[in-house]
Amino acid sequence: MNTKTAPAMTVVSKEVRTTLKDLVKNIEDFPQEIVKEAVQAGLHPSGPQCWIYTWETCDMEAEFNLKICLPVATFGKSFSSDKFKLEKLEKFVHVKKTHLGAWDKLKDSYDELMKEMKTGNIVPGQSCRELYINCDFEVLSNNITEIQYQVN
Repeated sequence: MNTKTAPAMTVVSKEVRTTLKDLVKNIEDFPQEIVKEAVQAGLHPSGPQCWIYTWETCDMEAEFNLKICLPVATFGKSFSSDKFKLEKLEKFVHVKKTHLGAWDKLKDSYDELMKEMKTGNIVPGQSCRELYINCDFEVLSNNITEIQYQVN
């Protein structure tokens, strides 16, 4: 298993504190609104939405920070919003796995990735990213999600 480095990128983002159980109710309409506000401001979406999960502990039932991000090209334009901010994400060293299918099966892909990391003596960090390459809300088997797990 090889580590990869995602380069730094400019994103429009929103951070919330939540649990996996309460995730859907705590994100409101942010995934749709972030695209709308970025486009209205003249920014160009330049990649798939990226959700960054950061835990203080390894307890998956505990609260964590979720940052919803949309990579953008600014073309020198400024961005002002009451809900979102424009920021630069640092490069991200990770291992990755592509999950094909419904999100309720993502845990299986995470379990496989963690097993591969353990086998390769790779120490996980506290953050992971999910890049939503294709989101098909009608045919869930068409979803493509890239999981990027931070490594130390």
